[in-house]
Amino acid sequence: MGSIISDKYKGKKFAKDWLALLLDANASKTRTVKVYKEDPADAEKKIQVEEERPGGVDVDKLLALANENGIDTANLEKAKDGHGFAGRARMTLRNQMQTVAKQRHGLMINGEFVSAPIDWLAEKQAPESPTHEQDGTKIAKAVEPAKEAEDA
Repeated sequence: MGSIISDKYKGKKFAKDWLALLLDANASKTRTVKVYKEDPADAEKKIQVEEERPGGVDVDKLLALANENGIDTANLEKAKDGHGFAGRARMTLRNQMQTVAKQRHGLMINGEFVSAPIDWLAEKQAPESPTHEQDGTKIAKAVEPAKEAEDA
């Protein structure tokens, strides 16, 4: 079976936006790897050191972030043990969190509201002012009073 990714995009790295960086910082696993680096005492020698590297998405943290932002994850959680779940959850929840971030102009992360940068909101064509409160409740639009018919 072939990849769903077009050859045009295969192997290309794209700059991460605000939301991608936020999710990386709050819903990623890390793993310890052994690497060889130049020995500071002798430039011609290599020494083995351990480094922390990204290790993929932490599905439990991602689901918790989604729930904190009012996203219903019940259907995703039913398929949690299925093949490819982490990738589907990452893509689906990222799209849903982008919608929430555009509506609120930010996201709740560990109990604190993190505002989205203005340039990110403009790029994602978010409305000028938030349409939802930080807790997710919709902001009622101000209704202009009906113009009275003149009795002249």
